[in-house]
Amino acid sequence: MHQSLFFKLFPPPKFLLMPHVGIDISDDAISFIEYSRPVGDRTITKHGTVNLDVGIIEGGDIKDEAKLLEILSTIVRDNNLLYAKLSIPEEKAYLFETEIPYGDLKLISQNIEFKLEENIPLSAADVIFTFDLLPNEHNKPWRASVFAVPRTYIEHMVEMFRKVGIIPVAFETAPRAIARVVSGLGQGNVIVIHVLHRKTGVYVITDNAVGFTSTISIGYSEANIGLYTDSLATEIHRVCSFWLNQNQDEFSAIHKVVVVGHDAENVVLNLRDKVSDTVSVEVIDVWHSVLDMTKYVPPIDRDGSFEYAPAAGLAL
Repeated sequence: MHQSLFFKLFPPPKFLLMPHVGIDISDDAISFIEYSRPVGDRTITKHGTVNLDVGIIEGGDIKDEAKLLEILSTIVRDNNLLYAKLSIPEEKAYLFETEIPYGDLKLISQNIEFKLEENIPLSAADVIFTFDLLPNEHNKPWRASVFAVPRTYIEHMVEMFRKVGIIPVAFETAPRAIARVVSGLGQGNVIVIHVLHRKTGVYVITDNAVGFTSTISIGYSEANIGLYTDSLATEIHRVCSFWLNQNQDEFSAIHKVVVVGHDAENVVLNLRDKVSDTVSVEVIDVWHSVLDMTKYVPPIDRDGSFEYAPAAGLAL
């Protein structure tokens, strides 16, 4: 991922080379992971999850900031946290694709900045954006996948975290953080299902870049697993059709769905028979692109790891 305007506010060099914790804040919970080092043979040095009561965060909006700050203060104090990369809920970000000129990253960033107001209902001065270069097919224009976030939202989050003693080194959308742990699945298009108790994220990852996101107000529970997976299968079919129609080439078909989040194994078992036979449905090994499992056994077991996917990507 390439970040432009954010680094004009907060220059990164030393921060991103030192250990930082990845903190994911969803409607459901606060999860965090810190690794022993940013690259190489990592181990997990800190981790934890604190569930959030209904009403503290709804649809990515902080409804009870005082309570959230109280919980964050306890997490920071008990775990001695300082530097952090923080998640942005997908509801707070605008995502669009655009053609870009062939050139260096500075030229590409400037080109995207000029096009922001054509694609989102905010001025360029009022947003902070990041982008990924999308796979380039022969004889087709270069394209980028762009996330743009209101500047006021980022500035508010920076201030809020500083109140509890956290120094933000970067922000990343939850879908992009999950895409980091999905990397290595191979080339092509993958749908990621992010299972939460009060909503579900559906993302298309194309060669490790986020190409599409949607959030549906279908929450998971064991009691409604049948209805939940019926609705999820309908959404998967809709997204597959939309993606194929939008791109209209032989490279646009989606043949794999991967699931992370709450009770991912059970969701997969109930979902497999409800999607097309041409689409495989599986859980993802969260640690496969993060840790060397031949040398290290993490303190988070396989079932628990599914809920740590965003934080695991943020901590990289």
